[in-house]
Amino acid sequence: MSTPEPEPAGRSTALPFVAAAAVVAVVAIVVAVLSLTRSPEDNVSENQRVGTVVAEYVEAAGQNDGDRLASLQCVGIVNAPLRDAESVDLDTIDEVRVNGDTAEVDVTVTLDGSEQTLTWNAVRQDEAWKICSS
Repeated sequence: MSTPEPEPAGRSTALPFVAAAAVVAVVAIVVAVLSLTRSPEDNVSENQRVGTVVAEYVEAAGQNDGDRLASLQCVGIVNAPLRDAESVDLDTIDEVRVNGDTAEVDVTVTLDGSEQTLTWNAVRQDEAWKICSS
């Protein structure tokens, strides 16, 4: 009787490496497609959205643009920030604290030539952040 010859030791196939490379390629394609199809707004945090509204609000106040200010304020706001400012510049947005649909924002502005640090409140209304009070 003849004994079967043993298979050579250390022989490997490229199949596992090819399969791994295929998986990596598929994942890379999926990531690329998602990156290209996602809206840039999806990558913006709520803190950044609030900060943007603050910057737009200060800019509108500096330009005495009442219509734009009204669009950035809560309806029925009584104590609107910067309502009587003759000149205003945004120095810094120091901190934004978002808690659900409300936020507090610490801002430093130069208001009529004097630097002031203020805390404003903002509320999300109809998917947009609005400045509500100082």
